[in-house]
Amino acid sequence: MLRKLGIAHLKVLLIYLAAVTILRWEFPGSFRAFFDLVGLWVGGVIGLGLLGLDRILYVYVIRPHEQLSQQVQEKVRTQHWKEALETLLARRKEQYHLAFRNGIFALVYIPVVFFAVTSSSGLFGKGVALGVMVHLLSDIWRDQLTNPKELNSWLFWMVSREVTLEAQKVFVWILTAA
Repeated sequence: MLRKLGIAHLKVLLIYLAAVTILRWEFPGSFRAFFDLVGLWVGGVIGLGLLGLDRILYVYVIRPHEQLSQQVQEKVRTQHWKEALETLLARRKEQYHLAFRNGIFALVYIPVVFFAVTSSSGLFGKGVALGVMVHLLSDIWRDQLTNPKELNSWLFWMVSREVTLEAQKVFVWILTAA
């Protein structure tokens, strides 16, 4: 499960980074330019993993009293790291009040990505910002295409009213276009 989910996200990121590299930057003519480009790719991979921090926040800060959180905490306490991570991923649908996986965060994060892409001189910061956004969009599109009702449970949990399927589609397309 861990490997399958990680590879799916990594494939999307690699395709995105390859397209950005081909379309935006010329092949580096110097070592500095080459390492800057490597920074984009390394930053993208780090950004891809950063979105996982909300699951850790959920376990230790947001909902430490829940059964899943206590189970993961016990596995970490006994240093069964892989089992803790596998438990988090296998039961990820139970974690729907996540700090970074909701529509409000996504809308607020768009200007952050824009700022990072337009203001940062190095490609590492751009890669981190884009990696987080690619991970979030990958999760959103996966659920939009396979189970739109489930997408409502985690993307719009902060919204006090029911979001219609049509409004959900509009939101996902706007988020993707931004």
